[in-house]
Amino acid sequence: MKRAIHIFPAFRKTEKIQDIRYIYDPLSDKIPPHITLVFPFESRIPQNELFEHVQSLANAVAPFNLTMNGVTGSGGKYLFLNVKQGNDALIHLHNELYTGILAPFRNHHITYTPHITLGRIKNQEECTMAVEKYKDWEESFHTVVKEVVIEEIGEDDHSHVIGRIRLDDNRF
Repeated sequence: MKRAIHIFPAFRKTEKIQDIRYIYDPLSDKIPPHITLVFPFESRIPQNELFEHVQSLANAVAPFNLTMNGVTGSGGKYLFLNVKQGNDALIHLHNELYTGILAPFRNHHITYTPHITLGRIKNQEECTMAVEKYKDWEESFHTVVKEVVIEEIGEDDHSHVIGRIRLDDNRF
């Protein structure tokens, strides 16, 4: 079974993000705008063990402010909405989640950069044009992150939420 762990930010103007994703991201109708904390992995880890692992880490993290704005390209084929506030908390969660039972799934060859993927673009020229189109996009998105979401990824690449784990409100 293929699973992943995300944050689904509760922005007031998510449709503005989705408008761009509909153009450039083939997954736009399969998963809402998200920040990936644990990239898709296949395992037979029992669901209750995965939930316990995530819950134990969430108990040590307070809800945090998240602000995103600015569009950039990455790797000549991705269009990203960038994190402006909350980056350290996201990196901390990412690093902590990849301990214990999820440690074998961490890819040490990739530097984790929190973002929302706005596009997966077929070639560098199209990506460069998309970055140029949105380079002056001034839209800013704010929310308080209060939970982490565990999803299963269906064979059709659709996201199915199997768990929502709240961050520790007592630490806020």
